[in-house]
Amino acid sequence: MSRPGGGGGDQVASPMTDEQAEAQVIDAGRQLRTVAGLQDVGGGFSFESCNDQGEPPYRGFVDMSAQLPAGTDLDTYARQVADAMVAAGWTDGPPPGKKPYGTVIHKDGVMVVMRRANNPGLLAFTILGECRNTTDHRDDGKTVGRDVTAELLSGS
Repeated sequence: MSRPGGGGGDQVASPMTDEQAEAQVIDAGRQLRTVAGLQDVGGGFSFESCNDQGEPPYRGFVDMSAQLPAGTDLDTYARQVADAMVAAGWTDGPPPGKKPYGTVIHKDGVMVVMRRANNPGLLAFTILGECRNTTDHRDDGKTVGRDVTAELLSGS
């Protein structure tokens, strides 16, 4: 499956630990939930290689969804979420050089792409962290993903 974003070189100036890479994207998911008032949030986390060979560096990746409010059009709701996040310090649109499809915001190396989910009535969020994790995840099972709904719902 092709994922929005991509890119990244093999040289990592300031590597992130697995825990830092995971926290970067899960914290962004929590902020989306609280700032935009998202309902029925669920999601999964995995590490994603930043190159076509599946080699380091990796980034944290969260695939998250939230319920569309009754009577709200998907594009309108995505724009409302983006506007709420921009008011909280995020930047509207993708970082320079990126052209993902969907409503996009970014902040501090994290990009969020909002789009139609596979299930009707849901807005999907792809949360991509920085390509700064140098651990080789090819054989450790961490590129498969795990449910992080509890982590996304924790905190304020």
